Amino acid sequence: MDIQVLGALEARMYGLPVDLGGPRQRAVLALLLVARGSVVSIDRLADDLWHGEAPPRAIAALQVYVSHLRHALEPDRAPRATATVLVTAAPGYALRLPAGSVD
Repeated sequence: MDIQVLGALEARMYGLPVDLGGPRQRAVLALLLVARGSVVSIDRLADDLWHGEAPPRAIAALQVYVSHLRHALEPDRAPRATATVLVTAAPGYALRLPAGSVD
């Protein structure tokens, strides 16, 4: 997996582009990338995505974005298998990427 953050946010797996979804889903990925492996809390993600005015179902929407990103970043992961790239870690989420996979 290679992720490009300089310029347009893009990801490639096996040399092929990865569909990172819409703007908010891509923003979740960007926020996690900026954290450089540290856990980003769900509250922080919601605040940043909705500029401090999260809608009532913001947490559910965030969970959907994470689910879709997990599928995109780990397409070979078996259903219900533990994620190894975009991981759940209290109180939120973190990216666990190999060294050198982000420009």
